[in-house]
Amino acid sequence: MNTYHFRFNNSRKSLTILLWFFVTLLTVTLTVSILVVRSNRHLPGWLLLISLPLMIIAIYRLVVAASQRQSEDTVTFSEEGFTSACFGDALYAEIRSIQVPARQISLLGGQQYDYYKRTEADFPHLEFSITMGNGKTLHWILGEWGSFYNSKEDFSVFFNFLTALTDQLYQLHHPNEPYNSYLKILDDKGSWEKRG
Repeated sequence: MNTYHFRFNNSRKSLTILLWFFVTLLTVTLTVSILVVRSNRHLPGWLLLISLPLMIIAIYRLVVAASQRQSEDTVTFSEEGFTSACFGDALYAEIRSIQVPARQISLLGGQQYDYYKRTEADFPHLEFSITMGNGKTLHWILGEWGSFYNSKEDFSVFFNFLTALTDQLYQLHHPNEPYNSYLKILDDKGSWEKRG
């Protein structure tokens, strides 16, 4: 049984992060304004005693909310499917579709690391999803060269999991067909759907 352990961005708490971002922005602006105006002695000192702790609390809450987007997953393969610590059991026969951002992954022909270092383009956050027959979607977001939520090694482990999964699905659904991509069953856009 192969086991894969990696960290990823679970894309949760987006609204909470946005809220704390604006609260932080507001409190930092308020504190800086009080410091500037206070130098002219027009404002009482107690305003600074209120705004400074509020600013620190807002920054702390923003960091906490952002860190809650990171999850760890352990995926273990079996004969019939795999078990994810975050998403539960997934049988190969129940997988309806897979979406992979193939055109953005350097291992699959996308831009190389040097391109992003030379240009001002942002490193892509790659979104992977597996849709099950019951409508449940397993969703992971990772950065190929590391990000706030995962390391380069985490992406490598996840890519190995994805390779093993597509190999299993290829053997199950397309045993007599030649494969035309690194991940065997994916089309050039990075998607696969179960036929029939």
